[in-house]
Amino acid sequence: MSPNPPTAAIKTLGCKLNQFESQQIREQLARLGFSSVPFESVADVYIINSCTVTARTDRDCRRLIRHAHRLNPEAFIAVTGCYAQVHREELEAIPEADLVVGNDGKASLGHRIAERISPGLLGSQASAVTALPADHHSYADGEMLEGFAEHSRAFVKVQEGCDAHCAYCIIPQARGTSRSVPPEEVLAQAQRLIEAGFPELVLIGIHLGKYGLDLEGAPDLTGLLQALVELPGLGRIRLSSIEPREVGPELIELVTGHPRLCRHLHIPLQSGCDAVLRRMGRPYDTAFYADLLTRIHEAEPATCLGADVMVGFPGETDEEFETTFRLVEALPLNHLHVFTYSVRPGTRAADMPNQVPHEVKIARNHRLRDLSVSKREEFAGRVAGQTVSVVLEHPAADLDGVFDGLSDNYLRVLVPAEERLRGRLVRVRTHSATGDVLRGELERG
Repeated sequence: MSPNPPTAAIKTLGCKLNQFESQQIREQLARLGFSSVPFESVADVYIINSCTVTARTDRDCRRLIRHAHRLNPEAFIAVTGCYAQVHREELEAIPEADLVVGNDGKASLGHRIAERISPGLLGSQASAVTALPADHHSYADGEMLEGFAEHSRAFVKVQEGCDAHCAYCIIPQARGTSRSVPPEEVLAQAQRLIEAGFPELVLIGIHLGKYGLDLEGAPDLTGLLQALVELPGLGRIRLSSIEPREVGPELIELVTGHPRLCRHLHIPLQSGCDAVLRRMGRPYDTAFYADLLTRIHEAEPATCLGADVMVGFPGETDEEFETTFRLVEALPLNHLHVFTYSVRPGTRAADMPNQVPHEVKIARNHRLRDLSVSKREEFAGRVAGQTVSVVLEHPAADLDGVFDGLSDNYLRVLVPAEERLRGRLVRVRTHSATGDVLRGELERG
């Protein structure tokens, strides 16, 4: 182990919730005297915050454990997250893993690491390990964030867990039942991040539309948004993924019409075939989904509409896939997250007959990804000529004096700008699109 200050590197796999919780761990370690370094550095402590949505993410986690050991054979290696929650024994069998902590212990991970390695490392700071800092704020299952390292946009966790139990999904076992962050804590965290200078806040959760059902008085997501948009200094708010049945008329009106809400909704479809949706245990049919997207598109055609689509669910025939392809093609969708079904032991789908061959799943995946590219390019072409709000994120590659940013409706935008505007929210008059990237000029005045 290196002398003061000890160094810690975190690698995050999977969802936005994991990214948020990695930041909580990073800040907790900083309060205990650790210095944060990139994962590829030689560090005293490596933390892998794991995902278990697919077999591939499980493999990535195991690979990263061994990679960290090669970077520094003397390092302390901790694994947390969903893989650690669901298959703890697999990770504990890996000799390079020194500590395995599931999601249920993630909030205290920094303290547990410090307790394990404090002799000769933390010195006088060891007394800080067993108690939370005096200014500790309870924030859901962890502590309130001061910032969001290396991000121009900050995530705000409002909900955790899921009660849906879709046939293919392991997340309820990994994350538990639905739990909401009280509105006053969400508002306090949001205000803190606004004051830290973040121009965009992204509301995140596992089952975002279930927000508030477990709280006294049952506040809902729309009411939370209405309170958030009144916060002084707020730039804009973006919603992460939300289920189709939970997008009501009031939410549509807010997202498509309020200047402080991003015109962007990501609404999982999973399959465009009703028979497959029934086997998945999804609580809607394609007619409902198509009507929902049509209503949003008619309310504001420049709203970006995204969807998750899964290929290769057990028993998915060529005809069922073609039904999905035709529906996605016809819907006013602008981009897709295409997932290849992966067997997750402990789910209903794992025991279903007629598993789809790997090569068939890959071919279907490629077709939908190609469709997503064409839809995104078509959307950018339609938006070109409009004025959009953009967070300027970083200098564009190979273009002097040009910044790359993200519009409120989820398109990349290239615009000439000064360095002082990096990380700021600006208005851009777009004039053209190259592929799915807009180009424009800053709106003056």
